[in-house]
Amino acid sequence: MGLLKRIKKSPPVTRLRRYLAYLVALAYFRLAPRISRDRAIRWGRALGRFAFRRVGYARKLTLDNLTRVFGGEMEEGEIEAVAERVYENLGVTALEFPRLPYISDREFFQNVDFRKEDIDYLRELMSEGRGAIFASAHMGNWEMLADFGARLGIKMSVLYKPSTNPYFNRLWTELRGRNRLIDITASLSPVTARLKAGEGISLLFDENARSRGIEIPFFGRPASTYKGPAFFGLRTGAPILCLYFIRQPDGRHRFLIERTIHPRRTGDLEADLKRIMVEMNSSLEKVIRLYPDQWNWVYKRWN
Repeated sequence: MGLLKRIKKSPPVTRLRRYLAYLVALAYFRLAPRISRDRAIRWGRALGRFAFRRVGYARKLTLDNLTRVFGGEMEEGEIEAVAERVYENLGVTALEFPRLPYISDREFFQNVDFRKEDIDYLRELMSEGRGAIFASAHMGNWEMLADFGARLGIKMSVLYKPSTNPYFNRLWTELRGRNRLIDITASLSPVTARLKAGEGISLLFDENARSRGIEIPFFGRPASTYKGPAFFGLRTGAPILCLYFIRQPDGRHRFLIERTIHPRRTGDLEADLKRIMVEMNSSLEKVIRLYPDQWNWVYKRWN
């Protein structure tokens, strides 16, 4: 290893680099909330289009993923148009997320379309005392889910993986201040305890679990999938709600309860886990087919 590389990887230099990155992120998260909602939507879409044209590797990955799934259903031009809208959504989400802790409940709910029956259903489900697993994916603005529950008065914990930069974790804690956090790299016993206490657990289930998951079909191809939601549902009896926030053309959001899965034990744990996981992937596939430009295709979902 050369001298320059040794210096860059030395503990003092690493700490300095991480702290400087934190200062940049802190400035961003302090400035972004000052942007109005309309400008966040307009600028975010412009930022997304710019990134789509300039970030070659991620653009190719997005197009490859979309072609893998929709190649037989869409023309090349249609796939490229969907890919560009994917980037637009990500750009808007990047500017919306820092605003969430600073907007009032009134402004939050003004920008979300939801059915009263769905809210009544959530409240009734939580009143049963078994807790609930709020399972979502990188659809629309996925960061709104836990905030939505907390603003409804539902006690929520959010599963998260801490950053390798410890300074960033201060920001995540601040931005998700309405909810408690559970570090998935540490003990997961709080998940069971909080579900048994009748609370909600918010998580994303569409990431590539690699060696820690089970291969489950996703759009007809094996995809390593985390078994955590299914495991905790079977262990506690908590229902699993497949929920999504879908961005509307005007920038507002639609809250969608796609389905509720009630875990059922048959005595064969592996079969029970797979059955639930297949149903969760089926839910996500259905929603992605309806809103293909809402999912984060900028990701290696399949090995």
